[in-house]
Parts: sequence; structure tokens; C-alpha cells
Amino acid sequence: MGYRRQKSYSRYNNRFATTGGYDSTGRWRSEAWHMDGGANDEGWHQAYCNRCGKETEHGRGSGCVPCGDRLIAAKNRPKAKAKSFNTDWKAKEAVRLDRMAVIGIYEVNAGSLPSFLESLKEQLSKKKNLSSKQIEVGAEVLSSIVDQDIVDRVWSRTSPRKSDAEFKIGSIVRMKYACDPRVVTGKNCPYSRRTDEFEVKSMYHSNHTNWISDTENYVVIK
Repeated sequence: MGYRRQKSYSRYNNRFATTGGYDSTGRWRSEAWHMDGGANDEGWHQAYCNRCGKETEHGRGSGCVPCGDRLIAAKNRPKAKAKSFNTDWKAKEAVRLDRMAVIGIYEVNAGSLPSFLESLKEQLSKKKNLSSKQIEVGAEVLSSIVDQDIVDRVWSRTSPRKSDAEFKIGSIVRMKYACDPRVVTGKNCPYSRRTDEFEVKSMYHSNHTNWISDTENYVVIK
């Protein structure tokens, strides 16, 4: 009785559909023995791989060995840590709003802006980055009106920002997602029993005053 072959539709290109057969000497051999040309009984054999485009080593029921090795290597390869675009954007946006707030402080105290600062304000409002030269010259102009400490920390960023500065009466602040500078003018609203409220007044419009308790939504400039 000879070894019977039949067409296999296996995805792994198996050549034998039965579990074994007789060899030329009439001895019964396993399917793996026949697949490997009689070399061993493990089932490793050479077969054509459509992905590799050539004959490669195959395992019984496991497909192309090189393809499997590449798949395992890809799964075990350490993934590169993705950069946090959101974090970078928030940091850049905070710097932009800080600089617009400093220009606002100058404008309030001086009454108007010189053409150079006006152009920087317009550039920042369009979310365009300032060059290092613009920042340097802007710092010189701003320091003539704005406190040097604010210029160094908030405009030039040559000193620590002090983002954890205390929110208190006399502080100059801005809302976290806004640039208009405001001044903290009072604490503990007389019409409320709360003890954690602050009176905040717009520097642009002195008659615009409100009491707030959500200080975490504000950024202290000074």
C-alpha cells in the first residue's frame, strides 16, 4: 500500500493531508517524516513561501519559519515613546499668552503701544512665533515701563517662571486660557460666607470686577 497524497488547501502549504504513510521499504512513516523527505520525524521541510518569494524552511502546521521569526521580532521590538504633542502645544501656548499679557501690562501703564510692540502683539495674536531678536529687543522696550522681574521671568524666560507663586491681594494674574492682565484687589467677599474668594479686576477695564474662588484657573504673573 503506497502513501496517498491529496490536494491540501491549508494556508501553511502542507503537502500531505493524511497523518502518515508507508515509505519505499513498506514501513509506516509519520506525515512529518514524509514532509521532511525522510530526514527526521520533526516535520521541518522546505516549501515555497509566497511572502518571501522563495523556498524557505517550514514547520508542520506552523508555516514559513523566517516569516514567523520576523513577526515575533516585530512584536517584541520595544516601541518608541511617542512625543506628547498635546503637552508641547500647551507649553508653547502658555508662553504666548504670557507674552501677550506682558504687552498688555505695558499698554495699560503707558496708555498706548509703540509700533514695534503693536506689531509683536499682532504677531502673537496670530499664533506666530517670535524670533530671538524680537524677544531681545522687545525686552528692552518693555523694561522701560514694566517691572524688570516680570520681563525676565515672563517675557524673556531668562529667570524661573515661578508658576507656583501665591495668589494674593496685589498679584497680577491672567486666566489660564486668556491673556488680558488682571489685578487681585480684595479677599473674602462681604456678601458671602465663603473665605476662599478673591476680587479680581481687569487692568484694561477698571470697572470690570468679579469675585472668584477657582484660583486654579488663573496664572500668577507677579
